Amino acid sequence: MKALTFVGVGDYKTTRYVHGEAVVESNLFPVAVYEFFQPDRMIVFVTRESRERYWDELCRKLAGKIQPEAVEIPWGKTPDELWTIFDRVVESVDEGEEVLFDITHGFRSLPFVVFLAVAYLRVVKAVRVRGIVYGAFDARDDEGRAPVFDLSPFLSLLDWLAAVHLFRRSGSASDLSRLLREIQAQVWRERPAEPSPTTTRKPTELQKMGERVHELSQALLLIRPLEVMEKAQQMAEQFSETALSEAAEWARPFALVAPALRQELTQFAAPPSVENLGVQCRMIAWYVERGLAVQALTLARELLVTHACQLLGLDNPLRREARERAERALNYLVWSKQPEERRRSDPWTGPEPDAADVETFRAHDRADALIALWSTIREARNDVDHAGMNEQPSKASALAERVKRMAAQLDEVFGSEHAMTVEPDVVTIDLSTFYSGSAKLADLPDYERRAREVAGEGKVVILTGQAPIWMYLRIAHALHGKARRLIYSSPVTGEVVIFDHDPF
Repeated sequence: MKALTFVGVGDYKTTRYVHGEAVVESNLFPVAVYEFFQPDRMIVFVTRESRERYWDELCRKLAGKIQPEAVEIPWGKTPDELWTIFDRVVESVDEGEEVLFDITHGFRSLPFVVFLAVAYLRVVKAVRVRGIVYGAFDARDDEGRAPVFDLSPFLSLLDWLAAVHLFRRSGSASDLSRLLREIQAQVWRERPAEPSPTTTRKPTELQKMGERVHELSQALLLIRPLEVMEKAQQMAEQFSETALSEAAEWARPFALVAPALRQELTQFAAPPSVENLGVQCRMIAWYVERGLAVQALTLARELLVTHACQLLGLDNPLRREARERAERALNYLVWSKQPEERRRSDPWTGPEPDAADVETFRAHDRADALIALWSTIREARNDVDHAGMNEQPSKASALAERVKRMAAQLDEVFGSEHAMTVEPDVVTIDLSTFYSGSAKLADLPDYERRAREVAGEGKVVILTGQAPIWMYLRIAHALHGKARRLIYSSPVTGEVVIFDHDPF
């Protein structure tokens, strides 16, 4: 193991530093670093002035134990000097090394620079961080003993933030799920069972939360809308008060982002139904916001087929025959919209669609927009699915722009019927997840409290799920003044705006 430490020019007082059961008395904390952690090598970063003042003394105190190696750094008075310090810290560490960082005598902004260097080294050089220690001179007790803090757990905040950012930008929850599994396993591994029931409380929900998020992430990335609805409901249930309390105790960095993550994902919570176009529309918007063009195109195509099945009054839009019938009518209408000369040179060769189906489509008030959208999606999806293997493939940038235009066309086709335009601050609250069995009037204050917590401030809130009307009315009243817009959603009525305080 290699230790990296700093020495400045301060008037360091002799102090009894305490780490676990060990006590070391010294004015120079690098001496305590050696005694506590027994590194194989010690790199000491010094300025010219600190080297003149303390180097000989440090070498004498470590004589016969370890030979410290000096690396000279500037004072860090300018951004260029700070970059020089950063570079020298990074250059002093080899790929895959185990390193202990000591910032006790770090001066000015050095601790901040060290934290950035550690974060960089973990990613770029796969460095294993033994600890980031700080001898807390100012935290001495009445007997003059100073504790030694290990600040490395704060590095995990960077891991959590990176994992959440990865999910929110790409949809991948692999890192987030792994962190939740690891923290629960670590607690159970490091804390043996205690005899008293009051002292044996260990996390049991963190791994489950990770599993639910991972399952939902997989369903989103693999375009399983019905599974997304189901998994989002399960995730909403899993992110219970008990689970969030566990996160606050054992995975504090995750607890800070869990409410926002819950809001991000519960917008998809609904009883699984292929006819729930609202959730599928929100999924498409979610894909477009993250640049997931393949997923957006694929689901948009299937969404239009489902919508066509509904327009034709077909009982089960999941039946192959029903979908083929709807696709045939859509394709025929696209062909029929071509100029007559093009139709003659490229005649219709497929089975003729039912004449009644064609007339049903043409009678639709948004028929032209629907047909144009089907043509756009069909061409773009075919180009993507065949990896551009044709004589005139679209450029990637052109496809990306086409997907954005597709989102605007979806708005034109569906209007407000299924809330096609999804803002980043949309929260879906499934009231059926607030209780098990049947809702109880006695629990209404708790239902209202939970709804207010999930809704946040100034959001667009969608209420859904099977729940008694009195529960809907009371929660709608509770959210008045908190939500910017409140929408009721059901498979029967679609989405109905209850109130809208949006000034725009």
